[in-house]
Amino acid sequence: MQRLLLLLLALRDVVSYKPVSVIHPVHIIIPLPLEESSEELKNPFKLSILKVRPVVDLALDDAYRKFQYVPPDSMAITYRDSRLSDAHGPNVAIQQLVKNRLDCIIGYAFVYALAPVARMCPYWQDDDSNGIPVITSIGLTMNLDNKEEYQTLTRISGPYKVVAQSVFALFKYHGWMRHVFLFHHVKGSAFGECFLLMASIQHTVKQILHMEHNFFTFNQNEYVSRSQF
Repeated sequence: MQRLLLLLLALRDVVSYKPVSVIHPVHIIIPLPLEESSEELKNPFKLSILKVRPVVDLALDDAYRKFQYVPPDSMAITYRDSRLSDAHGPNVAIQQLVKNRLDCIIGYAFVYALAPVARMCPYWQDDDSNGIPVITSIGLTMNLDNKEEYQTLTRISGPYKVVAQSVFALFKYHGWMRHVFLFHHVKGSAFGECFLLMASIQHTVKQILHMEHNFFTFNQNEYVSRSQF
C-alpha cells in the first residue's frame, strides 16, 4: 500500500497541468478481472478487482486524510472488468480515453492486454496530459524492458532481468558452463510465467557466456517420474 501511496502522490504533479481538485480530479482506471480466475496462464498472479479494491480504498483514505497529499475525493477511480482478454482489456482503457477520463492506468492481470496499451500510452496526449502513465505489478518479462517502446510503463515488481543478472553472477562465480532448465508447463497450452522467466535468464546468460543448455518441462499438478527426464 505504501507503493500505491507514493504513486498517487506522484500522479498529483505529472498527469495534469491543472491543480488536482474535486472539480479537476485525477482519473484513474483499474482494469482487472472482476473475480479471480482459474486461468493460470492469463492470470498467473491471481489478481482481481475484489482483491485490489480494499487496498486501493485504504491507500486513498491515507492520501486524503492521514498524509493530505491531495484534497478529499480528488482521485476518480474507475474499475473495469478486463475479462482477461487481449481484445476487451485494451478497449476499456480506450473507452475512458475517448471520454477524456483517463489520466493513469493501474492494473492488468493478462500481459497480452497490458503490452499494447503500454505501447500506445505515450502517444495519448492532449492539452492537459503528456501521455498516460501505466503502473502494473505484471509484465516482468524482458520483452517489456525497452523504455523507448514502453516509455510510460512502471513495473512495481522486480523484472525478470534482475533474476537473470543474479543467475549470471552465480554462474560466473562458480564457473558453471552447463545447465538445464526444468520448469512447469501444461502441454497443449501457451507458455506461462515459468517459460518467460527461463527465456529472460537464457537471453541474458547467452549474450555473455557460451554455454551448453537444455530444458525439460513438467506439469506440477501431475505425478512426475524421473524417467520422464
